[in-house]
Amino acid sequence: MIQSDYRIREAKWPDERELLRKVREPVFVAEQGVPLAMEWDDDDLLAYHLLALDQDQRPIATARLLASGQIGRMAVVPEWRNQGIGTALLIALIEHAQSMELDNLFLHAQTSAQSFYAKAGFSAVGEPFMEAGIAHQKMVFALGGGSSEELELAQLGKSGELFHLHTMEEHQIHAVSMVRQAKRYLSLFSQTLDPEIFDNPPFVDAIKQLATRSRYSRIRILLQDNSLVVQQGHRLVELAQRLSTAMEIRIPGEEYLEYAENFMLVDDLGYLHRKQAENLIATACYNDRHRVNRLQTVFDEAWEYGVPDRELARLHL
Repeated sequence: MIQSDYRIREAKWPDERELLRKVREPVFVAEQGVPLAMEWDDDDLLAYHLLALDQDQRPIATARLLASGQIGRMAVVPEWRNQGIGTALLIALIEHAQSMELDNLFLHAQTSAQSFYAKAGFSAVGEPFMEAGIAHQKMVFALGGGSSEELELAQLGKSGELFHLHTMEEHQIHAVSMVRQAKRYLSLFSQTLDPEIFDNPPFVDAIKQLATRSRYSRIRILLQDNSLVVQQGHRLVELAQRLSTAMEIRIPGEEYLEYAENFMLVDDLGYLHRKQAENLIATACYNDRHRVNRLQTVFDEAWEYGVPDRELARLHL
């Protein structure tokens, strides 16, 4: 079951050490066998700590950033894994590192998590090594003054590789990567505007950049069910209200209200496609004009017979 009601904030040391302990000790000490004496070190005193809390204010994930640029102590409790929290923590740390004007970041990734960091733009350097009895790989990320969310996993219009997506992190990273490279058009057909994917700062910032990139930019969103958005709010809706000349949200035509497939199309080139909106099984490709054209035909028909979502237009988010 996908859970989405959580928030990430800075944790103050040492006042909130106990909250951090409720995640780090069960994950690192109890689950992974890291000695307790190694889990807590002097670096915690000066580190920038992040803490994720669920709707009942229970700690569910942690991470920290050192002045040296080292990211570490990233942990998510089991019941909240594969739901995007790891990616959200990582992006928040990268953004904070930029505010510190750091040039480079690095981390010691457990080899089992190496692919996760690689998808976020980290590169392996050197040979694997053992740390606390667990195999690790040093990985680096060059900030270089650029945008931390510009995670180009493939080149739009050039890379024909087919990506198979199964986790929330994969959806988040590919959605941001693809929109960051868009020049003019985006069509989004969504059941609920999945907040884990489309209501996070990196994606919304990418949409904002696209909307303001050219006077010809056009972003169209078809939303099948607005109940979650009305209840919780959504950054894309707020952005559409401010940038109404470039962005529009509609309810699809009646025969498409129950349409099972959800997808995002970019510049007639790339797509992110879920056969069933209810699960995370999807494919993404950055250069497949044939499939994009087929999905665009569906979108255009649903759009033509759709109507503006007046309920969202009245929201004051």
